[in-house]
Amino acid sequence: MTGVGHSPYLKWLGTLVFGVVLSGCSTVRPPLNAPLNPPSGQASHSAHPPAYRLQNLAPRHGNSDHLVVVLTFSGGGTRAAAFAYGVLEELKNTPLQGSTASSNLFDEVDVVAGVSGGSIAAAYLAAFGDRIFRDFETAFLKADFQGALLARTRIPGNALQLSSPWFGRGHLLAEQLDESLFRGTTFGDLAARRTRPFLLITATDLTQGTGFEFSQDQFDILCSRFDQVPLAVAVAASSAVPLVLSPLTVRNFAGSCAPTARSPRIAATANAYLDAGKRPFIHLVDGGLSDNLAVRWIIDNIEHSGGMARPIEQSGFRDVDKLVVINVNASQGLNTALDRSDRIPSIAEVIDAVSSANLVRRSRETQDMLAGSTAQWREKLRSASRIGSPALAASIDLYVIDVRLQAHADPQLREELLAMPTALSLPHHAVDKLIAAGRTVLHESAEFKRLLRELPVSSGEP
Repeated sequence: MTGVGHSPYLKWLGTLVFGVVLSGCSTVRPPLNAPLNPPSGQASHSAHPPAYRLQNLAPRHGNSDHLVVVLTFSGGGTRAAAFAYGVLEELKNTPLQGSTASSNLFDEVDVVAGVSGGSIAAAYLAAFGDRIFRDFETAFLKADFQGALLARTRIPGNALQLSSPWFGRGHLLAEQLDESLFRGTTFGDLAARRTRPFLLITATDLTQGTGFEFSQDQFDILCSRFDQVPLAVAVAASSAVPLVLSPLTVRNFAGSCAPTARSPRIAATANAYLDAGKRPFIHLVDGGLSDNLAVRWIIDNIEHSGGMARPIEQSGFRDVDKLVVINVNASQGLNTALDRSDRIPSIAEVIDAVSSANLVRRSRETQDMLAGSTAQWREKLRSASRIGSPALAASIDLYVIDVRLQAHADPQLREELLAMPTALSLPHHAVDKLIAAGRTVLHESAEFKRLLRELPVSSGEP
């Protein structure tokens, strides 16, 4: 969620704690993920659908393999979701013609990854496609989602649940997300549709501090079924800001199934999960703590595979001409307002400043790693081209489009947008400005303009 945004979140936290104190002691336990192989004597209640992997998903109608588009949405609450939505609108309004089968760039989206607030928009896109343009604004961006979530804590039954040591505020968020947005959609439902875009949501392993993917490969390590995991649970885990929202927990069944081949990027952290006796439960918090830009999986693919070409080929794409990575970054900058006063910062201000500084530092490190990785791959592409290599890598043009809120050309508006709190609800006028900013920053991106010059764009080209 990218920072705490001290005023709305800490007031909310205080109300929640007060409600728990007043309630009795509950033994409510939310359902956890199921083992891949049920214990002896227990029957499995549903057949296993196809594994949710990119190579198992076909292009949607109008989507071509020649152009691969990957979207990554950063954390930042509703600020991030609205900014990402604006980018999607600009893609929808960018028409294509000629050799591509798509009518616009939005139809070419193949992968969408998100963390924290960005995961809300990413999951909605994967679940409902272009329906996002009809109802996402009313269902989330301009709904009082945070107020509705706070109201849930005042319901006596929920207050009792919150006194349980196994049920926390993160679970209430998952329930709210499921009821208002995702309507019970699971990763198995996405797999059964067999169409792109492929969804990747990342949370953070609380004790390891590393990214935890809601992916088939990750759950294969846990010997757990992935198909039954609700999208709402993944989004809630990725959005679980420490202190404000409680962690969500998944069960580790590692060792109860036959080992499977792992992708290099998942294998790098697999050892942390292989001994289920030591770590039978994995507690998950805000994905922004490990990767607030949702791009680490791209970096890992490049580093472990020598470039993105091999993962692209393994993912079922053929005859790829162009790979486009659009990194949508709604992160705030450092909170320097404190430096204009000589008074001692409050506890809330200290928490907010420390959180913001940590996330800014991590984001910069991740941006530098992505820039370094893509630079290395570009050099490999040039080298392969010079020696006439027939490898897939030599035929791909790479575009990394950085769409960051801090790049808005209007300094006054930019400062206003960056000052918007990281919350699950914002005023309607703020949402409108963020959506417009997403369209504008993408439209004005030099790398995006380069892509459009080299694509068969219609006369309506931005």
